[in-house]
Amino acid sequence: MILKAKDLVDKTEKELYEELESLRKQLFEAKMDFHARRLENSSAMRELKKSIARVLTVLQNKQDQEGELNA
Repeated sequence: MILKAKDLVDKTEKELYEELESLRKQLFEAKMDFHARRLENSSAMRELKKSIARVLTVLQNKQDQEGELNA
């Protein structure tokens, strides 16, 4: 599943961390399937990595905005 940044912006930090944990588990399972030669869609790992990066970027932006409000 490809996540879009605009969908992630509306989520809370807690929801983003939960999404991040879920994506990392999926990536781990995809890597295991790849090495066991059971992964049918080899582009799945690439998509998961990009989704993880999007979540991390949105989290960083939220934390930066929160820091500006406190300054």
